[in-house]
Amino acid sequence: MRCAKFVLGAAAMAVTLTGASLPQALAATVNGCTKPGVPVCMDDTTTFVSADKMSACQFEVKDYVDRTMDYLKCLNEENTNTGQELTRNVERFNCRLAGGKTCG
Repeated sequence: MRCAKFVLGAAAMAVTLTGASLPQALAATVNGCTKPGVPVCMDDTTTFVSADKMSACQFEVKDYVDRTMDYLKCLNEENTNTGQELTRNVERFNCRLAGGKTCG
């Protein structure tokens, strides 16, 4: 029986996660990366009739943007770490497949 060697393509390792590419089902928490919820004030019909409410909502939206950027950074770090782990494991498998005795 012949075993195939696994090869990782550069394109597979160059995947960058963006909010648009994530399924909505994964919206809560992914490996410690917590997706922030959209500020409720954005859907409140009374937000845009009062200067005070508008100002408060503006602060909430700025905070939402900051937390979302942190979330995306966390996901990208997780993506990089997972890609590196995948590479190490495939290299280890290929080493063992080639008869190596001291494979990672």
